[in-house]
Amino acid sequence: MLKFCVEQWDKNKDKLKKDIEDNLKSYNEFSYTNLVEKVVDLILNDEDSDYETTFDSEEITVIDDGDYQGTILYIIPRKTYQPSECDYLMTYVGYGSCSGCDTLQSIRMWYYDEEPSAEEKNRFVKDMMRLCKDIVQNIIKPYNFGWRNDSRFDVVEA
Repeated sequence: MLKFCVEQWDKNKDKLKKDIEDNLKSYNEFSYTNLVEKVVDLILNDEDSDYETTFDSEEITVIDDGDYQGTILYIIPRKTYQPSECDYLMTYVGYGSCSGCDTLQSIRMWYYDEEPSAEEKNRFVKDMMRLCKDIVQNIIKPYNFGWRNDSRFDVVEA
């Protein structure tokens, strides 16, 4: 996991948890792309973000060459006018075709008329947080070497 991501997760995970708790129905309808956007906005970016560590959730490039299952790649640019090769982060999620082989589908509560119980809500929040943490743990900075190296984006054991 990237050093930057470990620090940002530890510092901002409670913001994400509160957002999930406050917006259960919205999160229940989210796609993986929506979750990556939330990770960028609530985990990676915060009040301490500077020019070098602010990322643009509105300009994420999504690559999905799968059909009913596969891997979705997310290319996340730094928020700048013209990002260079070293201004991108990348993450991924694997997905399946049903709730038995797809993490997000298995998490969804599928409630419409009935309010979920407190236990169901807690499980939903816990599972959604685990999925978001996986997205954060999968983040890499592909061109973080040589003159481009930024030690904040070095890989560390988490």
